[in-house]
Amino acid sequence: MERVLTGKEGRLDIILKELFPDLSREKIKDIIESGKVCVDDRIITKPSFKVKSDSIIKVEEIDIHKNVLQSYDVPISIVYEDESIVVVDKPAGLVVHPAPSVKDPTLVNVLIGKTVLAPINDVRPGIVHRLDKDTSGLMVLAKTFQSYNNLVKQIQDREVTKEYIAVVHGKTKSGTISVPIGRSPSDRTKMKVLPAGRIAVTHYEVLEVIGNYSILRVRIETGRTHQIRVHLAYIGHPVVGDKVYGIEEKEKLIDRQALHSSRLSFLHPITQERLEFSSPLPKDIENLIEKLRRRSWIDL
Repeated sequence: MERVLTGKEGRLDIILKELFPDLSREKIKDIIESGKVCVDDRIITKPSFKVKSDSIIKVEEIDIHKNVLQSYDVPISIVYEDESIVVVDKPAGLVVHPAPSVKDPTLVNVLIGKTVLAPINDVRPGIVHRLDKDTSGLMVLAKTFQSYNNLVKQIQDREVTKEYIAVVHGKTKSGTISVPIGRSPSDRTKMKVLPAGRIAVTHYEVLEVIGNYSILRVRIETGRTHQIRVHLAYIGHPVVGDKVYGIEEKEKLIDRQALHSSRLSFLHPITQERLEFSSPLPKDIENLIEKLRRRSWIDL
């Protein structure tokens, strides 16, 4: 079965967006590049292809519920779920979605066995934002194309509030970091503050100073890869336990970076009601803070 469209002129991907309004632009690009679209009986794989007004476009019927990922039955904390979205409390150590370098089950692999995720592409269904593997806490995922498009736009428009708790090295004061971040030219797996990078804004508030450590509440306006860890390291206060951007620690205080997504707030993509979720500190960060407090009392 196929869908046919005539009488349209312009870029192929823009025309298909009209034909499939519920599909994301990324999904439409995947459909075109996978050879499922014909223009005048010729397979076209370039999204930018210019369509003439008298052309006939044929699109192979897409099974948007098809899932090629393997599911895993692993316990996961689902904080909220309805027909449009699912909010989870991701544990540390769990990668968000599959990648060639990832061998273990991911959050996506776990969730597809428990709920439906918007099939944006084959390996990142429902993903509108991410947390690093060793960062714990709240994430929202989309279950429909409509909710995906809405949430992505909210993030782009900076209407989503994302707050974190971080334990960092050194005594500091509250402030804002606004310096651009880009991929490191010398190590493509790492991010770095670069003049030619993308703008990144991080606000941080000191909640407590314990000896030579600080507990921060961090709010990000932008969502660049590794943003909080890179920014805090840049001002000389790296996250405790950060093996990539941190400092050499004489004693292992925690098995991962002490960073937790503690609060998430956004407009429901359908009802436009403001939703707000919070997550308590996980046990390993609580234990780290108590350890630092005990040590500070001993040093007095």
